[in-house]
Amino acid sequence: MQYMIKTIASASLSLLFVTAVHAQTPRFQPAPPLEQGHSHNDYWRPHPLFDALQLGFKSVEADVFLIDSTLQVGHERAALHPSRTLQSLYLDPLRQLNGQFYTKPAELWLYVDFKNDGPATYARLHQILSRYRNMLSTPQQPRPSGVRVILTGGYPRQQILADPNRLVFLDGQLTDLQPELAANIPAVNGNWKKTFQWDGVGPMPAAEAARLRQLNNHAVRSGQKIRFWDLPAATAAQRQAVWRELLRYPALLVGADELSELKQVVDNQRGAASRK
Repeated sequence: MQYMIKTIASASLSLLFVTAVHAQTPRFQPAPPLEQGHSHNDYWRPHPLFDALQLGFKSVEADVFLIDSTLQVGHERAALHPSRTLQSLYLDPLRQLNGQFYTKPAELWLYVDFKNDGPATYARLHQILSRYRNMLSTPQQPRPSGVRVILTGGYPRQQILADPNRLVFLDGQLTDLQPELAANIPAVNGNWKKTFQWDGVGPMPAAEAARLRQLNNHAVRSGQKIRFWDLPAATAAQRQAVWRELLRYPALLVGADELSELKQVVDNQRGAASRK
């Protein structure tokens, strides 16, 4: 039901944006970076990109379909609209911000999730990103306040790794937690429900807590981040319990649809720590 509601909402947003071309970047007040904050399916927000940046989220996620020569943003084809592209929703506004994403210099991670035709999508994405090269943090040229594009989903891994001129990084699997891969694969992902049984009810079982701590320590040593998806979210209490557990470990990104709710959990956790 939740998925259906969000799909309908996404389609409705497409209609609202028929005449919107995002010619101007909305004003916003940069926030301190929320290092572990990841805006899942960011394009569902009333203001894609900016709702997350306003709260300091360090990474945002956009699903893309290659339609003709455009990279249209949406979770499924029914929600697509030609006005909602990777450029109009993300790349153009980010270029206008000129690296002023947060209250201090910091990269923003832009996850691009390939939804169809991986090789052709990558070729077109490379062409598009070439126009934004000066703002990108790339494997060849990191930028302290740049945009790091990280590919996830159905991307052609070997094709990309063989490209010496690539402008992107890759999101790997848990098996890619290896120091020698970190330069090209700075982050990995895993399905929470296939990795852990705990659903946020009661305390996390000791064995699973130890497993989570082990994964974090492994990621810290390899210089990578871990992002779990399909987190328990049946109730606010369950998802917040899982968030609090994830927030204990610096190498773990915390994906959320409820951005303000996650920010409040982070603030509460910081406040509790400062009072100790």
